[in-house]
Amino acid sequence: MQTHPYRCQHCSLALPDQRSCPDCTEQALHLNKIVAAFDYTHPLDSLLMRYKNGLQFGLAPAFAELLYRQLQYLQILPITNSCLIPVPGSRSSLVRRGFNPAAEFAQQLGKKLQLPVEHFVLRRHEHHLKQSSLSRQARRAASAGLYYCSRRIDIPHAILVDDIVTTCSTLDNAAQALRAAGVQHIDAMAIARTPDTFI
Repeated sequence: MQTHPYRCQHCSLALPDQRSCPDCTEQALHLNKIVAAFDYTHPLDSLLMRYKNGLQFGLAPAFAELLYRQLQYLQILPITNSCLIPVPGSRSSLVRRGFNPAAEFAQQLGKKLQLPVEHFVLRRHEHHLKQSSLSRQARRAASAGLYYCSRRIDIPHAILVDDIVTTCSTLDNAAQALRAAGVQHIDAMAIARTPDTFI
């Protein structure tokens, strides 16, 4: 991830100065820490869009390697007694792309971290709006109750995996579902984190 003089220590949001993080002050997150491989800025944003919309699956191992190096830099490794849980995409996105970018990335990240990937414990309701078209506040409202778990999950630690983190609302609601299912400690990892000026 790019070096930045000001960054939220909780959600990794790059900030223009020492102001409070808008994503952490406006909502009490149900997960502990979010780590991303890089910021969603030029030119890496176009690379990520090629992965998501251009079916360039070969980029997933490279993204996993970048995040692995970020975890090394932050001295977070090794990670044990945990599992990776990708954030499920909408049915329309799966039909359009033919794959879930977060799930493909999680699979490659699991190989790097030597952790299992649980693909089917977290589910998504289909009645919500597409979040990429919404404002920061609207994203938070639209993601409420978006996810649920298919069964009880009696594990001490889980890591949510997503492709792009914008307001943390998606990850936070996924974390709420995991906590309701029994997960005690939740972190998150993503390919990219949008800067504060994105929305």
